Amino acid sequence: MGRVKLKIKKLENSNGRQATYAKRKHGIMKKANELSILCDIDIILLMFSPTGKPSLCKGASSIEEVITKFAQLTPQERAKRKLESLEALKKTFKKLDHDVNIPEFLGTSSQTIEDLTSQSRLLQNHLSYVHKRLSFWTNPDKITSLEHLGQLESSLSESLNRIRSHKEHLGKQHLISLECHSQNAMHVPFRMGAEQQLPTYFVGS
Repeated sequence: MGRVKLKIKKLENSNGRQATYAKRKHGIMKKANELSILCDIDIILLMFSPTGKPSLCKGASSIEEVITKFAQLTPQERAKRKLESLEALKKTFKKLDHDVNIPEFLGTSSQTIEDLTSQSRLLQNHLSYVHKRLSFWTNPDKITSLEHLGQLESSLSESLNRIRSHKEHLGKQHLISLECHSQNAMHVPFRMGAEQQLPTYFVGS
């Protein structure tokens, strides 16, 4: 018998989706990293698991550099490359006896290329801003604004308060657990000792 022809489509079972993702994720990221090294190319692979947990694989270039390079392409060139990639993917799956529907990959979004380009620029600007803010945490000397220093101080205070609150909560839980364990350890011998001290004619009556 020949191999069963599998159809690439969304798995209906949530556990099945999570198991398949966990099984294939590391292999895909490994191949992406190897491709980046072997061909000396810029690459970014960002995946979110079915539960929303992100995984990132990138080459030697930073995320900002790759996004900037991509943003320099015209919308027409991006659309052309996307279709070429999807067609290549379809041919690859066909060799493996998988059915792939290109329209399903493209989706039915009504967004225009201009809309997507605008969103890409906004996300790029926001990403640069976030990376700049994150750099302040590791090197506060870079901050030249009193307002930013105040925001950083406020954020640190909030984080410390949450840590103290969580530490206190865990400490209470630990004490309760120790008390319960201590009480159980005391009750069992007491019951056994009382039974042993009963007169013979009371036992089993």
